[in-house]
Amino acid sequence: MLQKATTLIFLFLLSLNASFAAPLDESKVNELLNSYLDAWKTRDITEIGKLYAKNISVYDLPTDSITKGKEAVLKFEQEAWLASAPDMVWIRTSSTLISGNTVAYEWIYSGTYTGDWWGMKINKKSFSVKGISTTTFNDDGKIIFQKDFYDLKSFEKQLGV
Repeated sequence: MLQKATTLIFLFLLSLNASFAAPLDESKVNELLNSYLDAWKTRDITEIGKLYAKNISVYDLPTDSITKGKEAVLKFEQEAWLASAPDMVWIRTSSTLISGNTVAYEWIYSGTYTGDWWGMKINKKSFSVKGISTTTFNDDGKIIFQKDFYDLKSFEKQLGV
């Protein structure tokens, strides 16, 4: 039952993103996603940024916020994740569902957080949070839209917020 519900959620999320770009080959979309996840393993913001279109938008469901533009997205990711969780790992935990240029997948972020989380100082708090993302690529293979869905309450509880 849970797997059926997850599949239905994936299909719904994919349908929301499917109209953003011209279709790429499914194997190309998988290759692009793997490149994106590999870039995060390097923890190099320049490498991650190479995969973003200038007009990228990132939607964060738990905070109902959207960050627009490559520069703003990279700044947020550097401050919120790379600088504050230097040992963070992002692991895909499911197969992918692809519709056009959009791919949906489950993941786990984990690591140790030391930094500012929405105005509160956090010092060496371990975390592990599950989520689902959809990533949409343009016809040039750059990410133009990212949606992240995760358990913010659990994450903040682990941080002591």
